[in-house]
This record gives sequence, structure tokens and C-alpha cells, in this order.
Amino acid sequence: MLDFLRRRFRRMRVETLKPATSAGPRGVRFVVGDRNRDMALAMAAAFRELACVEVVCGDLLDLSPDAVVCPGNSFGDMGGGFDKAVDDFHRGAAQPLVAQAIGDRCCGELAVGAALVVEVPGARAVRCLVMAPTMRVPGNQAQSIGAYLATRAALVAVLQHNVRGAAPIASVVIPGMATGVGGMPFAESAAQMRTAFASIVEEKWRQVAHPAMAPYALRGVQGPATGRAPRGGA
Repeated sequence: MLDFLRRRFRRMRVETLKPATSAGPRGVRFVVGDRNRDMALAMAAAFRELACVEVVCGDLLDLSPDAVVCPGNSFGDMGGGFDKAVDDFHRGAAQPLVAQAIGDRCCGELAVGAALVVEVPGARAVRCLVMAPTMRVPGNQAQSIGAYLATRAALVAVLQHNVRGAAPIASVVIPGMATGVGGMPFAESAAQMRTAFASIVEEKWRQVAHPAMAPYALRGVQGPATGRAPRGGA
């Protein structure tokens, strides 16, 4: 009972900017958000028409989800940003688990555009970490499509986990991707994340009959998922 009340109190500290009005594929509850209000507002604008996504402003860990998406780099270093907050939440237990998983399953390097679901034994909340790097090594990603690639990979990993896993992920939260060390403008990051949701959640990947039709394949000529010119950084 006490644990329930604590979770309820923490949830009250998070502001909902846009509610979800329907469930996502396989019943997954998707939440995107950020502690930075400007980033959260950019997400609210980008996701305003996607009914299965809730947008929030605040500490995403206060939501006590089943899973969180961890951006970061290909080597799983959780020494800063949102990844550090996740490792602190698990009292330092997350970093060794992530390092072992990347070593065992990827020979030490998880490529940008790929993602792993790493389970934290015994955790009641945030029991799954979805490692989805936005960059190979720390550095500026303002001109990249790292936010799109990482978000897309994370969504695929969650849905595939729910096909194979014994304990399905019912809720997953995703922070602003590539906006910390990556330095990607907020509007651009939100637009790339929305394009990833269009590809996987709305299954627009089925419309890609040729590589040139893929999102960002002809950047500056063809827009992300809608045919419009891309917003934000080039």
C-alpha cells in the first residue's frame, strides 16, 4: 500500500501536456517527454495527432514504467544525462548489466540503429532498459538522423520483446533523443522521433518499396514521413 501511494505521489509531479486516448500496438502504453519544458513542448507539437502517445513534462522515472529508453552511445556508458539518472534509480546496478549485455550480444558495441532490451532482475519499476544509442561515441549529432534511428530501433525492440518475452512490456517512456550531449535542436529531435513512430507504430515502413522512399533517404528533397520538407537542422 505504501509503495502504491509513493508511486501515485511521484506521478502527480509529472505534467501531462497531451494525453493518450488509445493504446498502442499490442496494448503498449507509449509516453514521450522530458524534464526540459521546451523539449516537452516540441514533442507535444510533433505528436499532437498520434492518439496512442502521451506527452509529459517532468521526471520520466516518476511514472514508474515497465521500461525506459536509454539513448547514450554504442558502448553503453551510462555516466551522464538521462542514462545516469536511470543508473542512479537502480543504485548503480544498471551499468554492469548493460555492459554485460552489449558484450555478450553485440561483441562490445551496439550500433546506432539497433537496440537491446536489458532486464533488471528484481526491479518492480523500470524493470527493462531499452538501450538505443543515438551516437557511436559522445559528440554533436545536430546534423544526424540519430534520434530517428534510435527511436525506431527502440520501438522495434519493445514490440519484438513482447512477442518473445515471458513478461511483456506494458508501458515505455522515451526521453528527448540526441538533445543532450548530441546537441540536436528540440524541434528536430521531436520531428525525428515522430517519424520513427510513423514508421513502426503506424506501420508506414510497409510503404517503403525502395530505399529512396525511406525517411530521410533524400533529405532536403523529400520530407521525413509525410513528403514535407524536414524541419530543424539539416
